[in-house]
Amino acid sequence: MRLLVINPNSSTSVTQHIAAAARMAAYANDEILAVEASGAPPLIVSEADARLAEQAVVNTVRSIESPLDGVIVASFGDTGADALRAFLPCPVVGIGHASLLTAAALGGPFAIVSFAPAVVPSMQAMVEHYQMQHLLSGIHVIDSPLPDDPGEIQTTTADALQALCQQVAQQGNCRSIILAGGPLAGLALRIAPALPLPIIDATMAAVQLQRSLQLFGGRADK
Repeated sequence: MRLLVINPNSSTSVTQHIAAAARMAAYANDEILAVEASGAPPLIVSEADARLAEQAVVNTVRSIESPLDGVIVASFGDTGADALRAFLPCPVVGIGHASLLTAAALGGPFAIVSFAPAVVPSMQAMVEHYQMQHLLSGIHVIDSPLPDDPGEIQTTTADALQALCQQVAQQGNCRSIILAGGPLAGLALRIAPALPLPIIDATMAAVQLQRSLQLFGGRADK
């Protein structure tokens, strides 16, 4: 399975986290091509950021000429996923949708945990877009200054995010937690041992969903 994993922001350091998480979920013979969207904002927080990033995602993917079995859009808002589906013959999976489907499969309500208050409106809108709001127990975020380098977000916020996840789990209102946001890729595995319930890494969930899609036919032009 040859997957393109595109980071819709322009941060190389975030792409490195995303690539590492994708490869942890991949099989040994899978090929993961991880790139960031050229010309996109360094971090997607607002709707304006998302609009700029969507065009950057499309332009970047169009520039890749080698054949692909699937594409993963590695922002929790699935930025540009619908636009890519309009012209690509292979399956396109967003990490946001993949994580919601995984949480639904685990059963019962789920919570979302992320790194900044500014991302809450877009995450709420994304859940509603996929008609999953009836399963959402809440969106919980920390409120701490963010580093200049988005790739350092998970390093500087890991302890606070773990504490928040523990607090959410102890409330007893959910059966799983989604750790949301491309900059947090891979962090869920580090937090998981401290929690009494599943915590979902969105990037890894997307790789697993792509594997299922390949099993059932994969490319739309077959």
